[in-house]
Amino acid sequence: MDITQKKLALNTLKLTAHIKESDYHNSVENSLLNYRKKMTVPGFRQGKVPMSLVRKKYELSVKVEEINKLLSSSIQNYIADNKISILGNPLPIENEVDFINSRDYNFEFEIGLQPKVDISSVEKSKVSYYVITPDKQEIQNHLLSLQKRYGSVKSFDTIENGDMLNISLQELTKDDQVNSDGLLTKTSILTDKIDDKKTQNKLLKLKKGEQLKIDVKKSFSNETDLASMLKIEKDKLANINSNFMCTINDVSRLIPANLDVDFFKKVYPSKDIKTKQEFKIAVTEELAHQYDKESDKKLFNDASSMFVEKVKIDFPTDFLKKWLKTNIKKEFTEKEFETEFQNYLKYLSWQLIENTICIENKIKITDDQLKEFTKSYVLQQMKNYGGVNMGNKELDGIVANILKNKKESEKMMNEVILIELVEYFKSKMKIEKKEISLNDFIKLANNQK
Repeated sequence: MDITQKKLALNTLKLTAHIKESDYHNSVENSLLNYRKKMTVPGFRQGKVPMSLVRKKYELSVKVEEINKLLSSSIQNYIADNKISILGNPLPIENEVDFINSRDYNFEFEIGLQPKVDISSVEKSKVSYYVITPDKQEIQNHLLSLQKRYGSVKSFDTIENGDMLNISLQELTKDDQVNSDGLLTKTSILTDKIDDKKTQNKLLKLKKGEQLKIDVKKSFSNETDLASMLKIEKDKLANINSNFMCTINDVSRLIPANLDVDFFKKVYPSKDIKTKQEFKIAVTEELAHQYDKESDKKLFNDASSMFVEKVKIDFPTDFLKKWLKTNIKKEFTEKEFETEFQNYLKYLSWQLIENTICIENKIKITDDQLKEFTKSYVLQQMKNYGGVNMGNKELDGIVANILKNKKESEKMMNEVILIELVEYFKSKMKIEKKEISLNDFIKLANNQK
């Protein structure tokens, strides 16, 4: 089978496949022989049906099937052998084909070529890099958060707002007497989660062992939470009395860790911190470093948008519209389709630009890089939850499980690629650093003035 090509338009080719009977004859005959082995016709043993009957029933459909298979593989091989970089898939050009009477055929396909992408001029553009500086309140809040994370829970006799109360709840009768047949349950509540402020204030004046009559439906307005607290089905809430006797069994309070050397070591085991001032500096650096990731993402968004806007790409527009219409499932008006098409071109532009960046700068993510990034990601997650000591073998197992999950693996890969592309932008473009507060940065990121 011969395949020829001809230029149709900008970055668009027509491939013509010239098929002769000799190209598909043997495949058709072999398929018919296989049908004959399985075919059953009254009066003939299986496998002994005359070929004339087999041909009459199957030859046309087998011929069409074998020609289509030959076409598909041959076009794909031609594109691969000639190193033709295409967009989408080849589109068949409709022509009338007489499969019954003809023996030789010509089939035509339209293909869109990947345009050449020149990024050199945009690489030298100026782009802003926003350095987020934590303010005093953020630093103070983070300090307190760390103290609470590494703090300890202690029991007290008196109650303060935010304490955890271990209580017994006994359902009362309509005249506020103990209902011996009513609900009796033990549960825990946070004082600052009580909806009724009057009840909350009364509880704060109590001590361990004391009692208070409360309206549970008024104090806990979320019916799902209330049903869970009383250990009953939600639909049974309507059948219980609203008034309960609440007995304070215990008062638990989180005591923040002291700002001492032991605490410093727990938070930053690799640093030799002796004073509160040194610890505050470390916290400030950590906060700033955490914001680096957000700054990098903003740089990536701004720089990639700049490349998409400024890099001129000669797309085979007519071909892509036809290809998109054959693959799109939803019904669109012409106006809606044009909007979708422009969005698709932006997406495709960045894919080609990103590919060009990676090829020209030899950016290739290795398995080791992906594993190391995933490992650091897991360690950071553990640190966020107060630090979990884990051996390398167990850690490697977690990493392996994450990378076995296709969705999670793609997520990790995208993060690594983003890091590499940010480094590329920083090394090639003219970076203009600008200090900014977190609040202003959030407004900027959300396109707010």
